[in-house]
Amino acid sequence: MLQFRDITLDDREIFNKYKKNWNIENAEMSFEHLYMWGSHSFVQIAEAEGCLYIKMRYDGEPDMLLPPIPVDESVDYADAVKLGRDYFESKGEKVIYHSICEPFVDMFKKYCPDYELLEIPNSWDYVYDSTDLITLKGKKYHSKRNFINRLKQNHPDFVYRDITEDDYESCMELYNKWREEHNDKTIDQYDEKDSVEIALKNMNALNLKGGAIFIDGKMMAFTVGGRILDYMGHIHIEKALSGVDGLYPAINQLFAAENYKDTLFINREEDMGIPGLRKAKESYYPVKMIKKYRGVLKSRPVYETIMEKGSFSGCKKECIVK
Repeated sequence: MLQFRDITLDDREIFNKYKKNWNIENAEMSFEHLYMWGSHSFVQIAEAEGCLYIKMRYDGEPDMLLPPIPVDESVDYADAVKLGRDYFESKGEKVIYHSICEPFVDMFKKYCPDYELLEIPNSWDYVYDSTDLITLKGKKYHSKRNFINRLKQNHPDFVYRDITEDDYESCMELYNKWREEHNDKTIDQYDEKDSVEIALKNMNALNLKGGAIFIDGKMMAFTVGGRILDYMGHIHIEKALSGVDGLYPAINQLFAAENYKDTLFINREEDMGIPGLRKAKESYYPVKMIKKYRGVLKSRPVYETIMEKGSFSGCKKECIVK
């Protein structure tokens, strides 16, 4: 039986052990992301039979497992998935595997034919060409350049600089003001504030970098990012106050130029089904999406529920992967 425990900072090496043989571009499966969002036992891990198991629990949703990560190709993947199923069934819970991405999509299709894979497009990661976000060249980025130029014209003395853990208080003051301007249930459901605090307090331990824009000495925007792989940057947090044109395009471009010149891609995570966030992410023209799926047993009532109601983060009947 799987024995889960809370994720800790000391688990980075465990993640490296299991992930080193797989090219996992899914931001949701990065150690940094999971540690940031793991407060209140929302993320727990277990090791068994040559696999790393990651359990996620959020308010209003059933417990879910990410796809098991085998230490290498010698692991029987069908048995690994069955061990997770046994865990759910021993607790009388629905069997749900969440955020199944490549290479695990192919493994599920090959070794787990009793599972149906359903697209969850609200969770797909937006991935951009690093050079595009750094240079903003071309007609398609004309509006982004205009916004940045407007910021420079209206606030010619604005300053961009790196931030560290010492800037925690200023960042949280900005975040709290930003939170007052936004009302979306996902912010509270996933305890975003906790994750922001964890990231800012553990930037060194998590190998994260940060940047901020200051106007008249006051922080107006900040961002925090890391790397998923050597060739792929990862933006974890990006916040800016309203009322100043160009803050978001500027912090995006300046941070990318400072930290991702030696990468091919930048992963800016999912849009969570929020229309405004989706529009903003699409406006930067992603070069690809990291597709993710939810795996449910064909024979289980939860499958019928998803099919009938289109529930669980955007799973719909037409999204079945054959």
